[in-house]
Amino acid sequence: MNFLKKVLGISILIILGLIIGCGSFENGILLTLLSFVIIYLFVKKVNIKRFYILLIIISLVTKITFVLIVDTPILDDYYIMWEAATNLINGNKSFLNDYYFITWGYQLFHVFYEALVLKVINNIIVLKILNCIYSTVITLLIYKISAKLTNESSGRIVSLLYVISLYPLYLNSVLGNQQLSLMLTLIGVYLFLFKKTNLKNIIFFALLLGISHLERPEAIIYILTAIIYLILNNKKKIDTFKYIIVMLLIFMFVIKFPSYIMIKSGVNEIGFANKNPEWKFLLGLNYDTFGKYSLDDEVFFDNKYDEINEIKRRIKRVDKLPNLMYQKIKLIWLYNDLGNAINNKQFSNNFMNLAINYVKVMNYVIIVIALFGVYKRKDKLIQYEFFIINLILYFGVYLFIEVSTRYYFNPNVTVMILSSLGISILLEKTNKFFNRSLK
Repeated sequence: MNFLKKVLGISILIILGLIIGCGSFENGILLTLLSFVIIYLFVKKVNIKRFYILLIIISLVTKITFVLIVDTPILDDYYIMWEAATNLINGNKSFLNDYYFITWGYQLFHVFYEALVLKVINNIIVLKILNCIYSTVITLLIYKISAKLTNESSGRIVSLLYVISLYPLYLNSVLGNQQLSLMLTLIGVYLFLFKKTNLKNIIFFALLLGISHLERPEAIIYILTAIIYLILNNKKKIDTFKYIIVMLLIFMFVIKFPSYIMIKSGVNEIGFANKNPEWKFLLGLNYDTFGKYSLDDEVFFDNKYDEINEIKRRIKRVDKLPNLMYQKIKLIWLYNDLGNAINNKQFSNNFMNLAINYVKVMNYVIIVIALFGVYKRKDKLIQYEFFIINLILYFGVYLFIEVSTRYYFNPNVTVMILSSLGISILLEKTNKFFNRSLK
């Protein structure tokens, strides 16, 4: 892990440089400082035995209030999936023949999920409230995992910081498929890291991540993380090999068998598969849009040969790759483009500018604290290495595929958990300082 620590040490310098280059956010800095001070004093002064109950209440109230008050339009892929779900409950299955679902069959799982919910209560707000519940479980898991990696106070501070994180709060209202997927993944990760490593828990882990992957195909990154983590930390090589094989078999079965059933039952011809995986890389290597979606790239849609050749051509433009990657790092990791969140007409421009500045500065500070904590960490608890590996994998993947600020939803949780390492060190130094001052 020394190599990983060196990499993250260098990353601290890069992040600090990017922060300096991003301009001044005075209002955001003040709000961020106040947030840390208030949460620190609350955790320090208020003794709550069952903190998790308070956390659940605060998280639910905050998130549900937000989705009830803020009118967020359903856009892009989310609108297509929601419209398909409403058609499905009305007996209209024509969407199955749409080019979108013929190409990206994996989006159908979320369509079926939404249709199932809407069949019970046909109201869009129910889907948003369910997202709030899933996000609350995510918040609870951030607390549980952070507390186990560090201490109770750090876990409480990190989870409360996540509760007031505005962009994850905003994403609850856009009908995304990220909340349910990440909740299932984090439950699996918790079992994997903090329960006994045996076949039973490996199977549960793989099952949860398989279902998560059907909802949103990101769980493969966590499977790779788990494999690397086992190889690095499990000294019994035979057991490691056995766990990895079982994990992969269960995971592949969960994501492939439903597709087989769909194809055999005549629902479609591809199941939950992705017929155009190259598309994400084509967009991600677009130098003009810095890896974001581009209408111009749609000319390659119907010709896989041309699409692959265009990807190869863009990769060969070595002179443009550094700036492309720099811009993508700013966009996704530093919230350089908050897209539709900025265009909310319910609030004044001044209010939105203040909110956006706060989101960015809070994010910068959390990233720096996380990197600081990883760099300074010296104890023998190794579970935090899982999140280092996960962060590096996400960072590498996002250098090459299409990016959007909302894609930071998953790695943001990883960064929040890692920030507990830095917060625990800062708490220790703060306590020592005040103890010396009182003497």
